[in-house]
Amino acid sequence: MMLNPLLINARSALRKRDPLCPSITTRWAGQNSKTYFLRDSNLEITPIFHLYDQVFFEENLLPPGQISFRHDTQHSVSGKELSGMIENLLQEVYRGKKTYTNFEVLKNRDFNVSKQAGLLVVRCKKYPFVVKLFMETPRSFIRPYNKGFEPACFFIIGGGATRHFIGFTRVKNLHAIQKRIKKSPYWSERVDTPRKWFWQPEKPKTLEITGYNIGGYEKLTVNVPGVYAIVTDEVKFERDFSIFSAEDRAIAIDLCNYLLCRIDPHITNFLIEKDTKKIAIIDTEHFPSLVGFKKRPRITSYTSWYLHLFFKFIKDRFCRTKKDRRNLQLHPTPPFSMP
Repeated sequence: MMLNPLLINARSALRKRDPLCPSITTRWAGQNSKTYFLRDSNLEITPIFHLYDQVFFEENLLPPGQISFRHDTQHSVSGKELSGMIENLLQEVYRGKKTYTNFEVLKNRDFNVSKQAGLLVVRCKKYPFVVKLFMETPRSFIRPYNKGFEPACFFIIGGGATRHFIGFTRVKNLHAIQKRIKKSPYWSERVDTPRKWFWQPEKPKTLEITGYNIGGYEKLTVNVPGVYAIVTDEVKFERDFSIFSAEDRAIAIDLCNYLLCRIDPHITNFLIEKDTKKIAIIDTEHFPSLVGFKKRPRITSYTSWYLHLFFKFIKDRFCRTKKDRRNLQLHPTPPFSMP
């Protein structure tokens, strides 16, 4: 109860508002649309203004040509056809549908159909690909404490981090992970990662975010896709890792430490592929950006890891002085190992 983000934001009505407290406004770019406002001392510059790389995003869009299947290179599908199926999925989402013509839902816990916001994960019925559809609106973006307990906690400890922005790190961080794995004679023979591409709609909607008193800037603005997707190979797995297996836990921790804690060590992010018997990493978002790690931790066990996250939340939410918050804004430190 005491950790509920909705409850711990209460402030005295007599307390003077800090004129230098960070704030943001959001609206649809290029439109005479309504502007939304959020003031929050947890806002930091990196999670909102430094994670989206437009050049990299466009260079890694789903190619229109033939894309071979991961487990059957003799067969392929054109990126143009796959893109058309995702476009149709988006239109079905806009119409409020919860079941889709070409895809089956894998995860919709973090997706709000009525508000057209969140993360929807689906699997293509016809081809071996998984699509993660990210949607955000100007209104939904400035309501971080209305998205559930877990997203609210990430927002606090990540300096305003949201799944929508962390999603932009998944492809770039994948490239960094692949490069490091290749350097290891041990892990290169045991670990593999599915391919990933970005996708954007035929008529993209751009979210304009303007920040005030953030990262030493009086004002700065960034435009990011309000809707985009990540397309990845479907991994046919023999089994997933289990938290009840000492061997699985040890392998996952060793691998995360070797990868400099770039990835979330959550045990379900690791699978054993059916044919290759290799370890497949299915979640490649830059975890330090999500949880706001400025320095690299050393994972020794899952118990100590979860306690580390818990105490970081307590420290960030309850133990920051006004001086700490001011230094965080005037002298920002980015998360370590930024991709």
